[in-house]
Amino acid sequence: MNAVSSILKQTILELQNLPSIAQFALGGGTNLALRYNHRISIDIDFIAPEIIGRIGFEQIIKEVESLYGKKQVNAMLLNTQLDEQFLFLKMFISKDNEVIKVEFLQNMKCLFNPDFNNDIRLIHKIDIGLFKLMSASNRFAKKDIYDLDYITDEMSLVDLFHHFKIKCEQFNLPEHQTIFDLDMEINPIDKPELLLAFDNVESSKQNSPSHSNDRIEVLGSSKTWIEAKISWRSKVRRLYDYLGKDFPKPKGIKIK
Repeated sequence: MNAVSSILKQTILELQNLPSIAQFALGGGTNLALRYNHRISIDIDFIAPEIIGRIGFEQIIKEVESLYGKKQVNAMLLNTQLDEQFLFLKMFISKDNEVIKVEFLQNMKCLFNPDFNNDIRLIHKIDIGLFKLMSASNRFAKKDIYDLDYITDEMSLVDLFHHFKIKCEQFNLPEHQTIFDLDMEINPIDKPELLLAFDNVESSKQNSPSHSNDRIEVLGSSKTWIEAKISWRSKVRRLYDYLGKDFPKPKGIKIK
């Protein structure tokens, strides 16, 4: 069984061939599911580093409706009451008796150029890791931790954290803000303990995208959630050693 279905792959390729989506690349968990085949992913997240604004999003809607038919596409342009850099597009495409959720995020700055997997344009895995560090520190989703554990099997969390600092220094102006800044997100550089807060229950953010659900459907010989969680905690412990900080004690346990 594949982590990404054939219909999802086909839809990604069809959408990426549209002129209005030329500057977008695939992000999110589906990006990593294509790379690692570790867990099932059913949504499509397209990411662009630039601001395309209302005109750009309306062109996407027009081209997608032309491709699949208006009746097969339910498109919602959100945050229209805010500045154009905070707009994002969510749509549901009905195709072959399935409904596929697709989100288009703009102004998502990256450090690396996209790469390709079977002709699918992908956000670089380090950039995915940087997005997920921020997400894991604010939305506490188990999927983010599970994905981050796979990314940091290939590069250390310390190195990923170093790239995160570079990104924060490089993109720190008002024009670099995204929909996620509307929620006053906390930077893990300031509070690395948030990288351990994934067992907390947090409601969805009002202004920004979130996971459809946080259930992890592991494939084949992939790590279990428990294995990934233990592995991740050990990596965060090494990060704390690197930062010269004391690793947080388990809650509810008194250590004399």
